[in-house]
Amino acid sequence: NKATYQKQLASKKKQIDALNREIERIVAEAMKSSGSSSGKKKVPIDYKLADEFSKNKGKLPWPVEGPVVGRFGKQFHPVFKNLQLPANNGVDIAVAKGAEVKAVFDGVVKQVFVMPGYNQCVLVQHGKNYFTFYCKLGSAKVKAGNRVSTGDVIGSVETQSGANSFHFELWKDNVPQNPESWIR
Repeated sequence: NKATYQKQLASKKKQIDALNREIERIVAEAMKSSGSSSGKKKVPIDYKLADEFSKNKGKLPWPVEGPVVGRFGKQFHPVFKNLQLPANNGVDIAVAKGAEVKAVFDGVVKQVFVMPGYNQCVLVQHGKNYFTFYCKLGSAKVKAGNRVSTGDVIGSVETQSGANSFHFELWKDNVPQNPESWIR
């Protein structure tokens, strides 16, 4: 039923918009704190790490194994061809129940937070201006301030609404990037 599906899409769009606003806020805060000399202790910027991250475009490992079921950008519904789905700032990957999610590159965990529809999310900063987001986790194995290396376990995926899927985003500054062009 198209009307029912449109209501579900409207609800999903609200969740996506809330996640995007939170990600934009966190990225802006992380970038501000990296260059700020206000009352807080200045966090040193690892320019070398950011440079190394950018040199690995197309070479980063997948954070989890499974097929991509939700692609980056704007898509249309497979049945209702004129019905546009909410824009996706990342990719959605179908995974096995409890699948472990791993860091795609060295970095620092900036924040662990919970978002409706996305469960636990982890933000990792890679140098000055690269960020990766790992969402739909049932449990996070890291805390803000932890250093992670490529392949370190970030957390594990939790079944939501009967589905085992993982949401992954990659940003440069405040601009979402297509993760599929960064991972091998």
